[in-house]
This record gives sequence, C-alpha cells and structure tokens, in this order.
Amino acid sequence: MGQTISRRRVRRRDFLKLSAATLGLGMLGACTGATQPVSTQAPAAAGRPTPAKPAAQPVATPAPVATAAPTQAPAAATQPAGPKKGGTFTMARTPAIIEFNPLSLVAGHFGFMRAMFNTLTRYGDNLQPQPELAEKWDFSADGKALTLKLRQGVKYHSGREFTSDDVKFSVEWGSSNDQSTMRTLFKTIKQVETPDKYTAVLKFDTVNPGAFDLLDTLYMLDKEAINDRAKMGVGTGPFKFDKYVPNDRVEMVAFPDYWDKGKPYLERYIARQIPDVSSMAINLESGAVDAIWQPAQVDLQRFKDGGKFGVDMGVKGAQMYAVIINTKYGPFKDKRVRQAIAWSMDRARYAKSVLLGLAEPTCLMWPSHSWAYFKDLEGKIGFDLEKAKALLKEAGFEKGFDVEILTCSKLQPPANAMAQILQADLKKIDINAKVADQETAIFQNRITSLGDTQIVCHGYGRCNRDPGSLVTAAALWYTEKQGGVASRFESATYDQLRADLQTTLDQEKRKQTARKIQELALDECFNIPSAPQARGFAYAPFVKGFAYDLDYSPVVSDIWLRK
Repeated sequence: MGQTISRRRVRRRDFLKLSAATLGLGMLGACTGATQPVSTQAPAAAGRPTPAKPAAQPVATPAPVATAAPTQAPAAATQPAGPKKGGTFTMARTPAIIEFNPLSLVAGHFGFMRAMFNTLTRYGDNLQPQPELAEKWDFSADGKALTLKLRQGVKYHSGREFTSDDVKFSVEWGSSNDQSTMRTLFKTIKQVETPDKYTAVLKFDTVNPGAFDLLDTLYMLDKEAINDRAKMGVGTGPFKFDKYVPNDRVEMVAFPDYWDKGKPYLERYIARQIPDVSSMAINLESGAVDAIWQPAQVDLQRFKDGGKFGVDMGVKGAQMYAVIINTKYGPFKDKRVRQAIAWSMDRARYAKSVLLGLAEPTCLMWPSHSWAYFKDLEGKIGFDLEKAKALLKEAGFEKGFDVEILTCSKLQPPANAMAQILQADLKKIDINAKVADQETAIFQNRITSLGDTQIVCHGYGRCNRDPGSLVTAAALWYTEKQGGVASRFESATYDQLRADLQTTLDQEKRKQTARKIQELALDECFNIPSAPQARGFAYAPFVKGFAYDLDYSPVVSDIWLRK
C-alpha cells in the first residue's frame, strides 16, 4: 500500500471556533480524527515494478463529456499552460459507498466509477459515442448485431489482460445480478459472441438504437475480483484501489499500466464522504478538499458569484422537474385546460427563486445538450396568464375549479416548491389548487395507482441519454396501457412515433421523429417540463481539466493541478 494521504474533515462548529482565532481560512486545521485505514489493497501484478513506467507517445483518446463552461478564477500568467503531472486531488460528496460495484448506479458510487473502471464507449458532445475500451464498432445490416473491436494491451489492475471474455462476463453479470441497477437495459443483449480475444459481438432481438446508452453504462468487471466488491474494486481505469475507510474515504493511486498512455496526470485521487452539505462547503473553503459535488444550491450560487472557485452547474444530468396532469380527470380531459395549466407556469420565477438561477427554465422534454433538443421550439409555451384564461374560457371553465397538486418534499424539495408557485399562479386564473405534500410511501403509491392523482409536481429521469430512452424507459412518459398512471395519457399517434424512434439507426430520421414527439407533447400537455435539475460541482481554482460524465462521475484521468 502507498503512503496514506488524507485531509481531515472540518465540521461547522469547529470552523466557527477556529475562524475567531485565525486570520484566514488557510489556517484551519483538522478537528476530527480520521479512522486509520484497515482495508486490503488490490492485488498487484506478479513482478510489476513499483514505480510508474515512462509514458509512451500519446495516442488519440476519447473526448470527455463536455460540461457547461465553468466560472473559474483566472490563472496566473506565469503558470505553464499544459497539464502538469503529480499531486493529490480530493473530492467530497455526501452519499456513501455501498460497494465497489460500478453497475450499481447510486450517487455514492459516482466518485469512483470513472476512476477505477472503464466502459466500452462513452458519450461525448451531443450524445455522440466516443471510443474507450472498444476502439471501433459496426452494426450489422439488419441492426440486430453490434460488433466491437476491443483495444489491445489493456490490463486490469491485477495485471491480467482484458479480452472479449470479460465483455461476455460483464454483460451476463450485469443482466442477472440484483445489484446491477441497469439490468433491464443489459437484458436487451440476448447473446454475446467472442470470435477472438479482441472481438465481441452483441446480439439483439430487434434494432436497438439506444445501444450506446448501454455501452456508456456497461463498466467492465474483473470476474476474479467482483465477489470482493464490498471491500475493494478492480478495474481497468486510470486509478487503482489503495485504501478504503467505510463512511469516510476511498484512496486510489495512479495505475502505471493504464492503456491511455500519459494519463492520469494525478498521482493520487481521494473520494471523501462528508454527509453534511454545509460542512462539505466549509471543507472546500478551508482547503481540506479540492472539489465538492452537489453542495447546497445557496452555496453553489455563492461560489459562482464569488469568482474564487471553479463552478460547474451540473445541468447535464438525467433529471427534469415537471408537472404531470391526469388526462382522465374531470376538466383535464380537455387538452385546452391542460394547456392553460402549462401557460400559467412561471418557469422563470421557479428557476430564479427556487433553483437560484443555476438552471435555465424550459418547456421542452429533452435537455439542451441532446440532439433531440430543438431550440426553435423553446418558448412555444411560456408564462401568459391572459392566454391561460382564454384557453379556460374556450373550454368552458372560465369560472375555474378545485384541484389537488400532489407532491413529496422529502423526495424532491424543489418539486414541492414548484407546486407552491403553481398554486399561487393558478389562483390568478380562478383555479383553486390545494398542495398535498405526502409522505414518500403514500406519494409513491398514489402516483402508481390508477386515477388517484390530478396534478403531480415531480421529476423524470432518463432524459440525458439517447432520446428514445426517455419515451420508452421513463415511467412518467408512459401511456396508460404501459403503466403511465400519473398522466393516464393515451394516443395512437404517440405510440407510433415512439415505435418509429426505436426502429431505425438513421439519426436524421430519428431526429425528425423526435421533433414530432416534442411537438405532440407541447400540444397535449400531459407532462409539462419546467427546468433541469442542477447537481453542480465546485472546485479550487488550481483544479484544471475538470469534466464528468452523464452520471456525474468525474473523468479523473483528465484532471490536473496547477500548484
């Protein structure tokens, strides 16, 4: 094991005490003792020398997922422009690690997934797949088979070579194990053929244009180490497991035999857990950590406005806040009434007052980085109470009616705040809305019980990947016969468009279909978007090359420190 490099957590009460006794945050010391590491180290390759091997000539590498341009303090003019090797980077987040299983997509795992593991491909700008462990790929003429040419010379951290057998194992484990959160997606692979060590062929029953969603989340497992996942992780990624202190941190060291020669730039990466968001922000300001993920919105805004720290809003994630309307309930059977609700939503006020300006308001179902986002349709539904009143009058409801807005503040506090704003605006068009903030279990039961909702303020996921994933895998975009009970929406046209979106690999044809789906959604108003969820990062000004994937997992191989 390498030398332990840790920074102790700064708690709020200790911070306040020390602030009174010192002149600057840089003087803050550690206040809580860190538990001494007790876990095992990943097995080393037999005969591998300890020092890192000299870097070979760089080869073409996959571009990291583009993120929003960060707000960052200007660098000193005398600093070198290129990446600098070495140093330790520490990032903190609030959720805990359950196990070192990259196929369990829970928030506590995002900190290590891209550090210790690789996928076959990874999404780049505008959802275009980029090579990772697969260098090339090709669909068969009927679109039911995807042949992957694997990168040669890739090693696991144990020293074992990565081959097509590992692809087969990862697919089979990921599609059958209960701890694989994406197993339904992986099950669309009906067979994996391995004609040679560096070729894997994925077989599907039907055309699967969302196959790159699958490849972007199918991390390659080590079959010899996966059963030890409770205490360690072994992958092919840029960083190798070193130490794990449960509920505190996992420490990783640069993997000297990483296939992307010259990377990682860092010598060491530490993923910390600091459960309290306020303490997490204080730790960044004190210098105890170098970056934090998903701080409180007020802290993220403060960091953004202050200009001292780099900030990324994190709006390219999977979640969108929305209002879902039961199309079978009383007045809402008339789409003009649903349209009136859409026009009465003050999205700009919501984005500014609740999301603190960290996300832009939208009326569109797919986020702005998606190739299914159509900028010319943005604003087709806006905030216009007079138009809302006119629509109600056309539908015969100018005198208004009573309605319930269902929400759950424990699940999604910003969605509950959206309900409060919508309630106030509906009152201006003579609709008397009552907000019912339910306990989690009751809320979940009601949105999955036929006909037991009227208006729901909630959020939907799966919008940041292949556009077909949203309308086929996100329950709030289902029709009633599929189980879309919150909206109970039915439409033969919608069903056909969704089917069309999934039956061709031609992106231009798919884009035309996606536009028709978006236009239908703007007209029917059964699911009304409001704004994307902001799950941002803040980091020290010396942190360079910061990027993350669509699951908010930092691409740590590209990070370097200008110190």
